[in-house]
Amino acid sequence: MEVLRSISLYVEDKDTPFVLIGGHAINYYGISRQTGDIDLLVRLSDKNKWNNIFLKLHYREIQNDTVFARYGADVSAWPIDLMYVDDSTFEKIYNDSEDGGVDVAEVKIISTEHLVLLKLHALKRFLPERFNKDYNDLISLLKTDKIKFSKTEFNELCLKYANSELYEKIIKEVEL
Repeated sequence: MEVLRSISLYVEDKDTPFVLIGGHAINYYGISRQTGDIDLLVRLSDKNKWNNIFLKLHYREIQNDTVFARYGADVSAWPIDLMYVDDSTFEKIYNDSEDGGVDVAEVKIISTEHLVLLKLHALKRFLPERFNKDYNDLISLLKTDKIKFSKTEFNELCLKYANSELYEKIIKEVEL
């Protein structure tokens, strides 16, 4: 994944940190899942810096709002999605992330706990075209030995980031 390495090199000394999320983070934790893009969590306050980075990498902006951006290249390169968050949320996730290698790149990878929270948040919005992928990711994460929530803790997280119906559905498939 040469483009991820290039991004890492571009931002190395520019105070433009990022955290790898999405399918590549799922794969990093040993859960096999196909993905067609690279998903990064970044600070909303760095939005213009990221736009400039992708222009230098010959990517074009496809979508860009206050929550999400998508960049594509004219060559056969990975599309890149950015999820924007406020600085305090980013700092919490960044500080909890782990250093890891993905192909040829050394990057910060979202913690399994924060990945669960992102999946709960995504499932709350219920996008039919994404539901099965996000739901299966969540179930697979919860079944690993990397996450240990009690039923009470997980219920509280579901109520905060999703809803009670999702909690009831998940708890039938996963023993916490």
